[in-house]
Amino acid sequence: MKCQTYAEQVVETWESEYKKGLLTFWILLSLYDGEKHAREIKQFIECDATTNLEVDEKSVYRSVGRLRKMGLVEHRQVESPNGGPKLKLNTLTSDGYTALQLFYRRNIRRTFLTEEFIQRTKGL
Repeated sequence: MKCQTYAEQVVETWESEYKKGLLTFWILLSLYDGEKHAREIKQFIECDATTNLEVDEKSVYRSVGRLRKMGLVEHRQVESPNGGPKLKLNTLTSDGYTALQLFYRRNIRRTFLTEEFIQRTKGL
């Protein structure tokens, strides 16, 4: 087991909580450009979005189910190309799109994409 400094332990815990809180954002963002099934959402989060998040499919399924109940995501079932169980293709509802847009404006663009923020964090 690797010995960690106190700061490394704090950051590791912080990142864990941060990642859990942003899973909703990444799921909605993954659906922004079109419908996807759970495996494609997982791939988007881990690969296409260039995040350092690793999520298991069960977490994606649970989160997508919660987002469906909230009315932010809907799905349709299609035949699997491999002949297995039907795939659920998820897509944003209009409320899901509005929530994603609002979150992005309030928490991403306004915070991280400003010239002031870029200047303030120069050298990190």
